[in-house]
Amino acid sequence: MGEDTLALTPKAVARLQAATEKASRHFRSDVVTVPTQAMVQSIIEATFGDDTYDTEGDPSVSALENKIAELTGKEAALWTMSGTQGNQICLRVHLTQPPHSVLVDARSHIQSNGVYLTLEDVQRNMIPEGNIHHAETRVVCLENTLAGTILPLEEAKKISEFVRSYSVPAGTNPVVMHPDGARIFDAAAAEGGSLKECTACFDSVSICLAKGLGAPMGSIIAGTKAFIERARYFKKMFGGAIRQSGMMAAAALAAMKITLPKLKTIHSLTYNISTKLEALGYKLALPAQTNMIALDLAAMEIPGSTFVEY
Repeated sequence: MGEDTLALTPKAVARLQAATEKASRHFRSDVVTVPTQAMVQSIIEATFGDDTYDTEGDPSVSALENKIAELTGKEAALWTMSGTQGNQICLRVHLTQPPHSVLVDARSHIQSNGVYLTLEDVQRNMIPEGNIHHAETRVVCLENTLAGTILPLEEAKKISEFVRSYSVPAGTNPVVMHPDGARIFDAAAAEGGSLKECTACFDSVSICLAKGLGAPMGSIIAGTKAFIERARYFKKMFGGAIRQSGMMAAAALAAMKITLPKLKTIHSLTYNISTKLEALGYKLALPAQTNMIALDLAAMEIPGSTFVEY
């Protein structure tokens, strides 16, 4: 087969353009994306090793994992099929001997400042060792960004310092910190810092590659070498040992190269749109800090069904 047969055909290009045009009119979520021609081309040019059975892994997957490990300042990284899978793997590695519980930022309760989880929220909700009514807290899991809002780096540091100093019985593993960093690239760009700074106070991290970055699929987790080695076992157990994952890893690398430099521009555009909406009388449920605008339909007395139809 000649190399010219691997180029994108006019039919493929037309389908990409049509899908891109359709996605550009959807504002439900940043998961509604379409790969660019460069991403599709990267799939064609990817390596096709078996990341599970090949001793050295797949070169495209290894390149992505090494890149994320470098950016986060962690020792190693592991590509996973989705953010849900990545987070579940991380929790399964962290949680060993029950009883245990995970402290998370749930939208079912109101944070003390109405936007993000604070140190006071964490202190108030930690369950100590020896509580016979509830399982003790073993993992503090934060999310950054959440509904487009940033968990400030200084607040994350305060929470980390508290968690690191949290007293546990002798012989018990310390409480650990893990963020669902599905959109943590957005958080780093908005705060003007590096990804390494945003993840430094966490033991592990999960990052989605298919949301704001626009890769076709996949997430990646990072931590110590020992953590990632254990995570590989659970990845296979959870059905994550797919074949030829190099194609998706190559697309993710292309997505990072294309999208990361544009994040600040996207945030600026989002903020400008939010201010124009407010000028028209719309109410915001949360500040537009990154790439999302959340309208407060209740405050505007607009039924959700009516808004969707409109």
